[in-house]
Amino acid sequence: MASSQTSLARLLRRTRFNTYDPKIKQVYQTPVAHAVRGDWGLKRPLPSSWQSTAEAPAPAPYPGSLRYATVDKVDNAQGMTEWKESEREPLFRTRWHEAGASLSDKARRDAIVVGTSEDIVNSDLGPRPRIAYDPATCMDKDALPNHVVWGTYHERYTDKPDVLPNYNAMDEKTFQRFLSNIRRRRNKFREALRQQRTDAVAQTQMETLAQATTQRTVSDAEREQTKAPSTPAPAVDMWTEARLPHAPQSAAEFLQAQAETRYEAPDSHTLQSPAYAATAHPLRGLQYSQPDSVYSFLMNEPMHGRALHRVEDQRRKRYMVGSDASMAVAMGGHIGFLPLQHRHGLDVVDYTRAKPERGESYFRVLYASLETKMTSPNQRRNPPNVTCEPELGKVQMYVMALRRSGGRGEYVAPPLPGSPAWIDSAETPTSATSLNSSLGASSPEAGSLFGSLARNGRANSAPRQNQKRQRMQKRNRDMSGSVQRDVQMLNNIKNLLSPQ
Repeated sequence: MASSQTSLARLLRRTRFNTYDPKIKQVYQTPVAHAVRGDWGLKRPLPSSWQSTAEAPAPAPYPGSLRYATVDKVDNAQGMTEWKESEREPLFRTRWHEAGASLSDKARRDAIVVGTSEDIVNSDLGPRPRIAYDPATCMDKDALPNHVVWGTYHERYTDKPDVLPNYNAMDEKTFQRFLSNIRRRRNKFREALRQQRTDAVAQTQMETLAQATTQRTVSDAEREQTKAPSTPAPAVDMWTEARLPHAPQSAAEFLQAQAETRYEAPDSHTLQSPAYAATAHPLRGLQYSQPDSVYSFLMNEPMHGRALHRVEDQRRKRYMVGSDASMAVAMGGHIGFLPLQHRHGLDVVDYTRAKPERGESYFRVLYASLETKMTSPNQRRNPPNVTCEPELGKVQMYVMALRRSGGRGEYVAPPLPGSPAWIDSAETPTSATSLNSSLGASSPEAGSLFGSLARNGRANSAPRQNQKRQRMQKRNRDMSGSVQRDVQMLNNIKNLLSPQ
């Protein structure tokens, strides 16, 4: 018993090596000063560099080149430590951390549908990081439709005043004071209900008089008498009023009118309130506030990449030829899939190097999923278990290209929020910039009425085309998309000709 209380026993209980389990694969790392000597905290030192063999040649056989290792057995039958180099797993996690993405096991169709609206995905600052709760702690979203992490109206404000304070966060005295203030408004609420009924009776009489006007002549005296009914409205019974179905709506309208009157006063200092209140944690526990666009930029920076080639989009069930195809993008050490709707005019890399900047852009990861084992489409996928060998499998990554263009047509990263470049980019563009952006935004194609005007200056300067091509252009002009581009071009010309 005395030996168990020694300093060595207490040290072993506090060390991580004491919890070594050969059934759980762990990647170990040691400081550089210890890695040079091969000290990994084991019974015997490991080689300080990779051992070159015929099967696994050492790419960097220098002391300390072994950075990550996995120990299979501390002692085998020959009294040796079985280990192997494991740099793939840590570097894999590091690359995904640099990309600002997390792997998920959701369906593939959610990669294009969920969270890809115009104001979220196509923002220069990028999509907000997703927050995933434990499924066991999530509430029923069907019962609470507004209970979302962030919705379409996030960061949007309304002019309507905040009528009711957060009475759930009040203490007992503050809540009783709040109830007393509500009770003092009871007489005003009763008068408001009585006036509402009087207006309803007058409105009904005016509608009846309007119908009678079509059959006979109505005098002005009769019209004035109808506006002011002779019989007063009956008294309002609050007990009966509280049991009516529209009682909550009447109370809400009264409080809304009182708040607007109070907030429109000259001495009011009330600011605009968010359109929706901040969402609570599913367990009503501690939760940090949702990140805004500036923090999203810092947590999800864009990565530089290149569009390699066009690929087949399985969602469209056919191969898209030319500029309407999806692309394979190389970024962050991975190959991602760039959908058609997120290309934003990006083209593939010019392998002739005539245009070195073509195909380069900054990308963000929209969605990433990991399959533990690659299977055929018709083969049943078995769930992973503890006895199977862990495999990396197949990684699917969906990315988007930024639409910010540089001076020479290349894509540049958006400036850091708060920097002088970011402040300058938020200013209103000049008339010349507006002209260039408007002409570039319209991008008249071959079937557009103003296509030749935008490219060559005159419509008749182009060579005469064959009849088949003219029929195709006429058919394209009749399409709604070409008509909209023509209308947009006319509006641009009208704005340029109008006096400033």
